[in-house]
Amino acid sequence: MSQASAWAALAALLLSGCDTPVASTDELPGIAYVNERRRSEADVARASEAFYAKEHHGSDVVFRTEESSRPGYYFFVKLDVAPPSDGRLVLEVVRAENTPPERYDFAVNLKPGFPFGEYVIGLTGKQSGDTKWRPIAWRVTLVDAKGKFLASKHSFLWGTPSDLTRR
Repeated sequence: MSQASAWAALAALLLSGCDTPVASTDELPGIAYVNERRRSEADVARASEAFYAKEHHGSDVVFRTEESSRPGYYFFVKLDVAPPSDGRLVLEVVRAENTPPERYDFAVNLKPGFPFGEYVIGLTGKQSGDTKWRPIAWRVTLVDAKGKFLASKHSFLWGTPSDLTRR
């Protein structure tokens, strides 16, 4: 075998290995961060609403599980990738041990303002839990219209590395 043949064989092996997805990864790049916190009625009140009587989100895109209720448990999501116009932002939350995750699905046809805008997902109303409640685990996923995972980030206690490949 010549040296040129050996290099060609090595290059072919390397290139064929590059298109195989890593099966053990359970987070997909594309979400810069997810921050979470509870917001009370005082936290969500805006002084401008006293004058305009209309809620203004600035450069954020805000989703709520109950639109008329504002206090609750919120997730602040910053994407590193541009979502497709028919994409969806999916929040899965585990409320208690040994229970399946609850799924909340939102269309991302609106884009947050550049550079500081975020997607803000609020579990409000009945879904917000009591004032001391925190989710045991959560995962935020960006999916396309067919449900293909484009980006994903999760809390420390979310599942195992093979969970993403099983879906």
